[in-house]
Amino acid sequence: MSENEDKTVNRRRLLRRAGTVAAGVAGTAVVGATVATPAQAAPGDPVVQGADNVAGSSTTSLSINSAGPTLALDNTRITEQDDWRLSSPALQLKPRGDFLNDNSPVGSVGVDQFGNFQVVSIPGYVDYVQTTGNSNSIVPITPQRLVDTRTAAGRARIVNASSTTLDSSGRLRDGQTIHLDLSEYVFIGEALFGNLTVTTTVASGFVQVFPHGVTRPKEFSSINYLTNQTLSNSIMTGIGYDFDYISVYAARTTHIIIDIVAFVVGVGSVNPAILPYSASATSRGAEATVDPAAKRAARAKQGTPSWK
Repeated sequence: MSENEDKTVNRRRLLRRAGTVAAGVAGTAVVGATVATPAQAAPGDPVVQGADNVAGSSTTSLSINSAGPTLALDNTRITEQDDWRLSSPALQLKPRGDFLNDNSPVGSVGVDQFGNFQVVSIPGYVDYVQTTGNSNSIVPITPQRLVDTRTAAGRARIVNASSTTLDSSGRLRDGQTIHLDLSEYVFIGEALFGNLTVTTTVASGFVQVFPHGVTRPKEFSSINYLTNQTLSNSIMTGIGYDFDYISVYAARTTHIIIDIVAFVVGVGSVNPAILPYSASATSRGAEATVDPAAKRAARAKQGTPSWK
């Protein structure tokens, strides 16, 4: 793996775990130059800067008689890391326990030991707050043709195209696997929905579509076909962890066509140019004239897509 690819992988892993890492340090402490011992403050006493302020059994309330915010927190520190500008937290909630106490008042918010936010929405019930760390979204797109092995242009997104994987007409050979690059369409994708077509099959067989980077599963097929048959089937597959690739295996030689209709994303995002009714959707005609292989090489070098 090249240095640029390694940086890309590390950046993807940083983003993927961003929504699941638990917070540290107590949220009631005020940031200061020196951390002192806890200050025992009686009701009405001021908060001591640079110290852990222990309220005991008392509850501190803030109120304001204007349209402005009741409380504003600001941490202006920015850390530069690998071309990213990382902000420092304005507030931290201390992770405690497995669940927020369901006897807490409605509107209470807490963080469990795994970093999941919980909230009491109605008396006696605790709900999880959905984030990109614990949930995903299905994003429909303007249908895109990912691969069509019948033409040279249709094979441009095959990462490992060679005489070993493809025959002289471009068909996926017996017992071979190709890897397809999705980086034109999605950044840190989780899965995709689409349609798989096989045509000009040389013998009865099957095709498997699966996430790149995992051992090919043995006991499944995405489509089954007979000799010299053209057949289609809907598919859903996960996307590789380190790169936005999927893998396609053919038991017997056949042409492969895959069209994508939607992506599943969490911390990632979909290229806005392929979103239905997007203001930038009209740019797809011009963008399609750019060599996909050249774009793939450029994005591998910079580590993030040009549309981010």
